[in-house]
Amino acid sequence: MTTEDESHITRTSPQRMAKGILIVVITLAFGTAIIVPFWSTMIEHPPAASLVKHEEAPPLETGTETSIGTVEGVTKPQPESTANAGEGEAAPSGATTPTTTAGSNATAGPAGTPLTILEGSSVQGNPSYDPATLTVKKGDKITVTNKDTLPHTVTSGTGPTDPNSAKLFDTGILEAGATADIETANISTGEYPYYCMVHPYMTAKLVVQ
Repeated sequence: MTTEDESHITRTSPQRMAKGILIVVITLAFGTAIIVPFWSTMIEHPPAASLVKHEEAPPLETGTETSIGTVEGVTKPQPESTANAGEGEAAPSGATTPTTTAGSNATAGPAGTPLTILEGSSVQGNPSYDPATLTVKKGDKITVTNKDTLPHTVTSGTGPTDPNSAKLFDTGILEAGATADIETANISTGEYPYYCMVHPYMTAKLVVQ
């Protein structure tokens, strides 16, 4: 229907309106009939896309980098020097001090009778100790020096299987250039074989008079 001052307008009849409403109702009813029986299944098994979690970007770190993380205003402590450590101060962690049985004193007093672990002694067949037979008087102190590049020991006994191994004296592990003292005050006179616990083929003899 149009008038002289109006443009053409298409108007819907009541019949067409009823058909449109009927189509919408049928579509909704059909969708409901499909969704309702499977509602519980859809809740238990949601689509994979709905399970994706968005991770937030980590916050920017500020401050000073340390051994325990980035902390504002904290600096990494520097290891304390032990070069000028006085008496009574603790030695640094991991440091080893050679020890002996029979009352050895590895840190104080003048050097005693020298016993040298020779350079290259770790090679089987090479000379091991100098002198090979060391003779001292009972009560004398022996100062052992490792001049090899590998660690060694001076350990009483004939070898690792000796039941009396290390019972009379033992310097413990001596690193390259290290020294240790052996006291003989509590060792009876006699001859005592000794060896290196690291290289048992290195053997020699101590004579206490």
